[in-house]
Amino acid sequence: MFQMNRLLRSAVFSSLAVLALTTAAPARQWNPDSRGAAVDYTQILHAKGSGQVVFLWWVVPETFAGAPNAQSIQDVLSRYVVVGIAEGRGGPGAPMSFTPIQDLKVSDASGRQLSSLAPNVTPPEVAQTITTLQGLARQNVGPIGQGMRWFVYDGSTIHSCQPGRLSVPYGGETYTFDTPIPGCAKP
Repeated sequence: MFQMNRLLRSAVFSSLAVLALTTAAPARQWNPDSRGAAVDYTQILHAKGSGQVVFLWWVVPETFAGAPNAQSIQDVLSRYVVVGIAEGRGGPGAPMSFTPIQDLKVSDASGRQLSSLAPNVTPPEVAQTITTLQGLARQNVGPIGQGMRWFVYDGSTIHSCQPGRLSVPYGGETYTFDTPIPGCAKP
């Protein structure tokens, strides 16, 4: 009898351990470096229910702090506001489908709408940055990275490490980023 209880307890603990290891749960970084703090703050994942998800990423220069060969990307991100967004819906065993996002308006702390760059006048270094970001999103964000749409705006009125706010209204919500963001150098 004692042996049976021991076996049963062992099986229960093993099952709980396997369940704990295989169940997805959001986690926060413990003591992140400045890059990790910036990435964590500038990515918003909004699970809206019934399998619908909105993923929003304001890509800031601090995302690439200390990364080798990233100076050109950091230069672009310091001059422009680059926002990636995807809205997807998935179900058990079904691939994620995405809502086409044609336009996205963003504004600064004063409520002034930022001017978007038309794709036909996008400087080559900005186009290269978007190509790089799309590849990173596809590799690192999972299925939602496949549906990312990128928008580029004049960044003269908002900077990630200066006081302000970036607001992104979308789908009945207004997503906000207060600045300076975590990860900026302390004065």
